[in-house]
Amino acid sequence: MPELPDLVRVERVLRERVVGRRVIAARTGDPTVLRVMVPEDFPRNLVGAAVANVERRGHFMRFSFDRDLCLVVNAMLAGRYKLLPAGVAAREKDPVALGLAMAFDDGTELRYVDDKRMGKVYVARTTDEGSIPGYGDLGVDILSNAFDRPRFFALCRSRRDQVRMFLMDKRALASIGNAYADEILFAARIHPKSFVRDLAGDDRERLFVAIGRVLRGAIDEIQRRNQPIDVKVRDFLAVRGRDGQPCRVCGTTIRAVRVGDGDACFCPNCQPATRRLFVDWGRLPASGISVRPASPSEVKVAPPPAANETKPPRRRSRRSANRRPRPSGS
Repeated sequence: MPELPDLVRVERVLRERVVGRRVIAARTGDPTVLRVMVPEDFPRNLVGAAVANVERRGHFMRFSFDRDLCLVVNAMLAGRYKLLPAGVAAREKDPVALGLAMAFDDGTELRYVDDKRMGKVYVARTTDEGSIPGYGDLGVDILSNAFDRPRFFALCRSRRDQVRMFLMDKRALASIGNAYADEILFAARIHPKSFVRDLAGDDRERLFVAIGRVLRGAIDEIQRRNQPIDVKVRDFLAVRGRDGQPCRVCGTTIRAVRVGDGDACFCPNCQPATRRLFVDWGRLPASGISVRPASPSEVKVAPPPAANETKPPRRRSRRSANRRPRPSGS
């Protein structure tokens, strides 16, 4: 999914390009992603409305208009925003995965496309947006001034789960996804399966510092690349998506391990385990786990029965033993 640094870039571009623009046409594609919470005909009720603001809230993107209406988008795994300049939209066919398209009075068009159909586009009154699932339960925005050391350390004291799952709990921290959870833990030199309760004071300090440094560094890098907002820029990441490749710091092979519902990428040397795990990743060869095939002398095969050995009589089932013989025909 587009993660926080990606969404900061999307927010910045869309504020520059669509805020103040009036919607002259709107259409929907696959209705799977739509959650319409208003009685009016959608998307016809968008036509004529001017975009008042575009703002990121955690992993949600909120579009407000000059009327009592807002769009709140949770792109989830594969949703993306595509901004087409004037003249291009008319020539470019709608993709199969189109969820919503809005054309503006300057000829530009904004499309929300979701290949996995996992994202959600909520259409709501501003007074009802708090009932959007997950939207009203967001934790502290980790780019805001409210995210400081006392707040973070207090959150740590209340946690009993593994540190990666803590980072990705959007009711606590808004919002960190898979990629940047791995990057933050790598920067903090903390194993993804470490429990929050076991982190020492120095560990928590490094983790707090890493959150801000990693995310702001990624925001700056994505902005510097200046790619279209539908392009995911991830090739600069240190560990995410690099399992099986050498660590850029120490040369150890990056590994992927299951944590919760997803896989975490980490360096076994830079992020050593602090407790005994089922797999000691530091002892594995660089090529991964290999299984040596057994030699013929090691393969145990049951010997054939002796020539004079008689087979035991076949045991008859109780049902067959009690079966009456059929009378022979005359």
